[in-house]
Amino acid sequence: MKTTTPCAGTPRHRYSPVRRLLVLAIFLGFTGAAFAGTVFQNPDYQYVVDIPVGWEVLDAQRADFVSFTDPARKAVFQIIAFPGEQFVTARDLDAFIRERFGAAGNQSDFRYLGDHAVFADYTFSTGEDAGEGSPITVRGYMVFINGDEFDFALMTYAVLDHYEWYHDILLSALDSFSPDARHRMQPGPVSTFYAAPVKEQLRESGVDGRSAAAGASVLPLPSGEEHLLAPRIASEGLREAAQVLIEREARVLADYAPPEGASARFGDGPVPEWARAWRRYFRMVYRDNYDRLESVAEALFDDLASQGVPREEMPARILAWLQEAQYQRTSSLSDLMSPAWCLVEFAGDCDSLGLTYAILLHHLGFEAILMVSIEYAHALVGVDVPGEGARFPFEGRQWLVAELTVQVPIGQIAEDMSDIGGWVGIKLDPTIPW
Repeated sequence: MKTTTPCAGTPRHRYSPVRRLLVLAIFLGFTGAAFAGTVFQNPDYQYVVDIPVGWEVLDAQRADFVSFTDPARKAVFQIIAFPGEQFVTARDLDAFIRERFGAAGNQSDFRYLGDHAVFADYTFSTGEDAGEGSPITVRGYMVFINGDEFDFALMTYAVLDHYEWYHDILLSALDSFSPDARHRMQPGPVSTFYAAPVKEQLRESGVDGRSAAAGASVLPLPSGEEHLLAPRIASEGLREAAQVLIEREARVLADYAPPEGASARFGDGPVPEWARAWRRYFRMVYRDNYDRLESVAEALFDDLASQGVPREEMPARILAWLQEAQYQRTSSLSDLMSPAWCLVEFAGDCDSLGLTYAILLHHLGFEAILMVSIEYAHALVGVDVPGEGARFPFEGRQWLVAELTVQVPIGQIAEDMSDIGGWVGIKLDPTIPW
């Protein structure tokens, strides 16, 4: 496994706290909500966010305004919820926030989960109302969503002098938002915005992004039949947009690592920051790609069922099929191919094929986790199915291991990687209870 090694247990931004950032929170108020680990779910307004590791709730006294900050308190992520009838369009919400903050910059309209939305890059000043001297200038990104039941203003920003350092993590925080758990496995607002021009081109060409079109890539199924990949998988533009997220999240991940000389194992003790960051990295990539692979999962089920393969044997058969993929790595920082790219090329390595396998199993109703290891530089998948072989204990279950890059049956693992202490389990959708 070669995904960017988590490499900084302490964020690189070691600056003194800046209390004047809090004036924006004081100005609008804060909200109470449920919080566990890095995944925050607001029971009153339904939305879910997977905040960057090390960030914490800044204040949460009211349910319509929640704010998070990084350990150095140089950056803020705020979510403001409004009644759905308060604003006619997302532009109205944008104007409301822009006027109150005196923000200036660029904005652009797009559609997010069918709703009108605005993506903005704004700079503004704050601080003088708090009586702490001259104002400070901040810069960041905002997304305004005009929903049915609720409207949302999502705001991420950092002190201007440190904006470049925080750029990727601001976008990552913003992209972790989902308006409710039902949409948790669809791309976030930033990814949606970046992909919007490509999707518009597909629509203009008469393709809806789901149906296959002439000239699309084909995928060989286990039976040897060819499946015509939908443009949402085959489109080079959409795959490039997916890779933008992967590389951004790899740069975020690069700020975390075990302290020098520390073991990459933690056993039954508290999960260290580097491991939590690694888990979030794969959750972000998984979420961005999950919905796109639905049609392939359906095609696999039909193909295997037509051969008389019982449902309970499908995970093993899909594993054997993916093991036939060509071993391929990228030359990027992440060194991780998106699942869509894996299917178009029918190629990948341990973690890219592992993500692909887990997504396909989830679409077919099987539970699976990703297993990654710094010590072994490798990735596997754990599947919750009956069968003989090696199992990995994680969150009260024993997961049958699946090796993606060697043609061995499900349940087999290399002897020199069999020590469970060297592995980190990753639940790819933390909002689903087991």
